[in-house]
Amino acid sequence: MGVIEGYLDELAGTLRGAPAAKADLLAEARDGLDDAAESYRARGFDPAEAERRAVADFGTVAQVRRDFQAELGVAAGVQVLRSLALALPLMHVIWELTRITSFGEWSRVGAVLPEWFGQLSRLSDGSGYVVAGLAVLALLATRLLSRYGRVTGLARWLAVLALTGAVGDLAVRMVLMTVAGSHDLGLLFLSPSTAVVGLMSFLVSLRLLMLAARSWRARVA
Repeated sequence: MGVIEGYLDELAGTLRGAPAAKADLLAEARDGLDDAAESYRARGFDPAEAERRAVADFGTVAQVRRDFQAELGVAAGVQVLRSLALALPLMHVIWELTRITSFGEWSRVGAVLPEWFGQLSRLSDGSGYVVAGLAVLALLATRLLSRYGRVTGLARWLAVLALTGAVGDLAVRMVLMTVAGSHDLGLLFLSPSTAVVGLMSFLVSLRLLMLAARSWRARVA
């Protein structure tokens, strides 16, 4: 195994993040190291020494790992925020359209709905849009801050925002489902279509939470 290959293998073992993003960063590193080694070979150094010098110029694994991990953390956080910004409003719209077309107005519910249920339902709907809006603002702020090279701190904040948004969305959904189900189980099963869409929305929320947890793990330690 060559010096460059061994260096990249060691670096890869220290990074956490999406495999595709890791592969892109390592490919960029390989290209830079190969170019540097080629330059040293052109100046008369033997291949092994050329690779050693290229690696020395590039930096130690610990030094490079910090910058690369920060980029992976930002990429993971951006992915979650984009998903939150798109998925939460879309899930609400799909559920409302499904309820209207397959069930109708809330007045058709057999049980008398307490006033708090309407308030809780509006809170659930509103929280999704609030989280989505905050995600959009965070994405815009990310583009601005990334221009100043403050990637390390940005990765941490994105991880916090992503995890908070995903946990908040899932928590509100679980509270609504628990309270509604304890009052009248029929509120959770207005129609087969709404039940399916509701389950899909819950699974999407779980998936967002998993992505947010991955973003948290990918932040710079």
